[in-house]
Amino acid sequence: MVDKRLLEASNEPRPRRWNRRSIWPLLAIGLLWLSVPAPAEAQTQTCAHDICEMGTPLSESCDPCVAAICQFDPYCCQQEWDDFCIEKVLTECKDWTCAAACSHSPCETGAPLDSTCTSCAAEVCFQDPSCCTDDWDQFCVAQVQTVCGYQCEPGANSCANALPVSSGRTFGTLTGSTNDGCETGNDSCRSGDVWYEYTQMVDQAFSVSSCGTERSFGIDTVLSVHTGCPGMRNNEIRANDDYLLGLIPTTCNFAPSPHFLDAALPVGGSWGLQVGQTVVIRVAHHDDSIRGNFELRILPEPEGWMALVAGAGALGVLSRGRARR
Repeated sequence: MVDKRLLEASNEPRPRRWNRRSIWPLLAIGLLWLSVPAPAEAQTQTCAHDICEMGTPLSESCDPCVAAICQFDPYCCQQEWDDFCIEKVLTECKDWTCAAACSHSPCETGAPLDSTCTSCAAEVCFQDPSCCTDDWDQFCVAQVQTVCGYQCEPGANSCANALPVSSGRTFGTLTGSTNDGCETGNDSCRSGDVWYEYTQMVDQAFSVSSCGTERSFGIDTVLSVHTGCPGMRNNEIRANDDYLLGLIPTTCNFAPSPHFLDAALPVGGSWGLQVGQTVVIRVAHHDDSIRGNFELRILPEPEGWMALVAGAGALGVLSRGRARR
């Protein structure tokens, strides 16, 4: 009689035995895999701390922005990641992650400004740190023009009294303004507005924009250019609300707005503005936005290129012979 236990044992699967010849190819493949370097992104280390926080020096390999900053200022990656390094996240990388809103216009005295709220605040506070630590006094305001090259022109409340302004950058305000103008299709015909008078001096295309305003001051601006007063739809040359919807979507390059609420439009040159022609520029706000301070830019096209050149120049000043506090 056959033992059932023997029958059951004979039906169980036999354990698999590795063929020695099959092991060596597997080992070779494993060694080859281990010898292949990890992808560059896998080798990139994380930063020791956030790039918006002061602290120990950061490694160039931890972030492309850090690498760019340390190329201009090795101190940031060798000694300390200080407030100057943080400011350059804005000026060098054009990254507004670390930026703060301005508590008031740089053209007004008041509480100290955060150096990241505008590029002008960064430049003034480099020259005079007390402007960003103690108070923004009349000496700080004076440097808005001498150091930054900005005009302090609030804008006229009525079109008939439009303030003459030249090409460049201007800080203005809509605070306390009333309405006496209108433009096409951008919901600002009931909002407060102010006016500037501009004369085209050369046969060149210019960009008129409020780039950087929403980030620094928190208002949704609307711009329009008119042949005369009153500035209405029937004498409008061009208007824009959100720059990404405009004719040149990249006009606000290097001065991005988180919600694209700045305005930008081209004038002059091929855009129909003749040399010697005078126009009025209306700065208003979207009906559902607050009335506040703004930055008006009248710069030769392309504005992005001009901002890049200006930023590189400012960085050169900041990086030459800088004494650490």
